[in-house]
Amino acid sequence: MERKKFLDLFKSHLPIEQTAQALFRAEARVHWSGNVGSSKSICASSVADQVPGHHIFILGDKEQAAYFLNDLQGLYPQDKRVLFFPASYRVPYQLEDTDNANVVARSEVLARIANGSNTWVITYPEALFEKVPSQKILVENTFRLDVGKSYSIDFINELLLEYQFERLDFVYEPGQFAIRGGIIDVFSYANDFPFRIEFFGDEVESIRTFDAANQLSLSSHKFLSILPNIQGQMSLNGVASIFSFIGENSTVWLSSFERIESALNKEFEK
Repeated sequence: MERKKFLDLFKSHLPIEQTAQALFRAEARVHWSGNVGSSKSICASSVADQVPGHHIFILGDKEQAAYFLNDLQGLYPQDKRVLFFPASYRVPYQLEDTDNANVVARSEVLARIANGSNTWVITYPEALFEKVPSQKILVENTFRLDVGKSYSIDFINELLLEYQFERLDFVYEPGQFAIRGGIIDVFSYANDFPFRIEFFGDEVESIRTFDAANQLSLSSHKFLSILPNIQGQMSLNGVASIFSFIGENSTVWLSSFERIESALNKEFEK
């Protein structure tokens, strides 16, 4: 059976329709029981696909979140709404032992929400407990380049150094940039792939993502938002939670209120 037909069967199921209708009402609360395994992700995503706004799926732990994420990526391949929001640290609060990929994932979620995009964010208690920069800090530390506009390459060089990016001959991980003539490669903390910015004089002629391993272009873009490692610079002095970003037009899903509450209490006691 085709994936779309499969999902449409669930969307037409009465409890799914009733839940979707209920979530259009302000402050609606819905409780499901009896769902096991992948039925949780199938049913929840069938509702989320009908209800606009942000959807935050909070699972009991990182492993459950990873399984849920894998289910959604299988049901909605290449869907940019599906995002993972992990904890930054391999060991909780060990600043010298951050996971760069996780920092990128967290930054991407915040940037996507700040840009107004609808998101399906999969997370877990330890990741939620870790603070994030405020929207004000995020905006102040984000620099946008647009195709067709003019920028001084020297200015961008100084800006990236100020953002604590490392200048190299080639980029291969977030926080790096390279300049070769009228071409700037930059790996922002808000993206999974690096960007190649080509200039004609001071004017941005093209912006493309590319594969750092083989240098092949992936896709063209009209603009690029460059975000430094705010999470790392912020240390433990975060001032907000992800909930301060999502606003009122959002739905929060809890796999188990008791388990999530217990995990958050344990984090607080640390």
